[in-house]
Amino acid sequence: MTKYIGLVLAGAMVVFGAGCGNDDGSSGGTGGTAGTGGTAGTGGSGGGGASLCEEPGTIVTLDSEYDEDFSLTNDCTYRLVQRTFITGGTMSVQEGTTIIGDSDGALIIATGGRLEAIGTVDAPIVMTSSVAEGDRQAGNWGGLAMLGTARINSSRGGMACDGELGECTAAVEGLDTGEGRGQYGGNDDSHDCGTLQYVRVEFAGFILGDNNELNSVTVAGCGSETRLSYVQAHRGLDDAFEFFGGQPVSDHLLATGMGDDGLDWDNGYVGTVDHVIVHSFAPTSSDPRGFETDNDETNNNALPRSAPVVNYATVIGDTQPNTVAQSGVVNRRGTWGQQSGLVVVNWPDDGYDMRDNGWAEMDGPLVGWPEGIFVRDSCFFNNGVNFPTDFNDPNGCDPEDTCFPEPSDTEGLAEPSLGNLVVDPELGDVSPAITGVGDPDYNIANTTDCLGATAPDFVDWTDTWTAFPAN
Repeated sequence: MTKYIGLVLAGAMVVFGAGCGNDDGSSGGTGGTAGTGGTAGTGGSGGGGASLCEEPGTIVTLDSEYDEDFSLTNDCTYRLVQRTFITGGTMSVQEGTTIIGDSDGALIIATGGRLEAIGTVDAPIVMTSSVAEGDRQAGNWGGLAMLGTARINSSRGGMACDGELGECTAAVEGLDTGEGRGQYGGNDDSHDCGTLQYVRVEFAGFILGDNNELNSVTVAGCGSETRLSYVQAHRGLDDAFEFFGGQPVSDHLLATGMGDDGLDWDNGYVGTVDHVIVHSFAPTSSDPRGFETDNDETNNNALPRSAPVVNYATVIGDTQPNTVAQSGVVNRRGTWGQQSGLVVVNWPDDGYDMRDNGWAEMDGPLVGWPEGIFVRDSCFFNNGVNFPTDFNDPNGCDPEDTCFPEPSDTEGLAEPSLGNLVVDPELGDVSPAITGVGDPDYNIANTTDCLGATAPDFVDWTDTWTAFPAN
C-alpha cells in the first residue's frame, strides 16, 4: 500500500509517494530543475558601487563593516583580517577575483546586506586562506555566512520566537551570541541574500567552542530568491554546506575533504538542491556524514518542518584505513524531505539511516517510512550496512530485531517500485581529489541502474572551475 502526505514547500504542494508528481504537475521521478551543463551564465558581475581596488595588483584589506554598495574587481586581491560584516547595500564580486582570509577573518552577509559573487566557468571567484600555498590547512580562516529573514523554527543562541509558524530569530553558529549582526530569521520567505555562482571556498571553518563553529558556507534564514549555483567547499574544518531554515535554491554543489559533514540542514529548511557531490576523505570530526539532516534538535516537530527536495546526488565515503566511523546519509530529529537519484558508496558505517526520532509525529499520527522521508531511484554500494537497523521506531520494537523495514516490505527503502537498488554504480577514479594531483572523475559507468550527481546527461559539471589543492 502506498501512502501519501502533502507538504507545502515554497508555496507549492509536494506529494511524497511512489509515482508522485512534481509541483508543476509533471510526472514524478528524479529530474531536477537545473541542467547539468554550464547554464549559469558566462558573463561576470561587473559590480555595482565603487570599486575598492585603487591600485591594481595590490592586496586590499577589508574593513570590519560595510553598509552601502561596493565592488571587488579582479585587478586586486582582498584580505579578511577580521569578521567583515555587510550590513547594508550589495557587495558585488567580479569573476576571477580572489579573497584571502587570516585566522580571524570571515565574511558575514548580515540580514540587511546582499552578496552578488558571480564568477564564470573559466574565471571562478576564489575565497581561500591567506597562508602560502603548500602550508594551508582546514580552519585557516572563518568562511562565508549568508544571513536572511526567512522563517526558521528555532531560537538558537537565546533569541526569540514570535508566532506558531516560525518567525524566530537566532544567532548564527561560529559567532558570539551577543553579536547582533550575526542574527537571522523572520517571516520573509523570499528574502534575497544574494547569488553565489562559480565560487570556491577553501581551507575555512574556525571553531569558537563546542558546537560553535563556522562552516565553509553557512546559509541561514535565506529565502527563495537566494541562489547558489556551481559552488565548491574544499577542505573546510567543519561542514562544507549547512542550511539553517529558509528556502534558498541551490544546484551543482561540490563538497570535498571537509572535516565533518558535506551537506547539513536544520531548523525548518525547505529549499531545493539539484546536483550535489559529497566526497569525504580524511575527516577530523567524531561523526562525519555525507548528509546530516535535522529539523529542530530540542523540538523535533517544530514548524516549519525541515523538508527539502534533493535531486541527483553522489555521496562518497572514506575507505582509508583507521578512519573514524562514518555514515552516508543520516536523517533524524524530525526532518522530512524528498531525495531522488542518489548514489551512496564506500561509507564504513551506514549507507542510509533514520535515527534520533527520525520517525517523528506531526499533528497526531505517527509518521514513518515513506510518508515523511521519501527516497527513490537511488543506488547503494559497498557501505558497512546499506540500510541499518533503526532503534527509534515509535511503534516499538525489540532492539535485537530488525526495526528498519525489510527490502520485501512495501514501505521499505528497497521496495522495488521505488527504484532503489543495492548495486555497483561503477564510480570513476576520484582519488585525485585527495592527492590534489589531477582531476577526479565523479561520473559513473553503470548509467543503466544508477543516476547520481551528473545525471541525467552524465556531463562532468565539475570540469574547469574546481580545484583540489591538498595544502
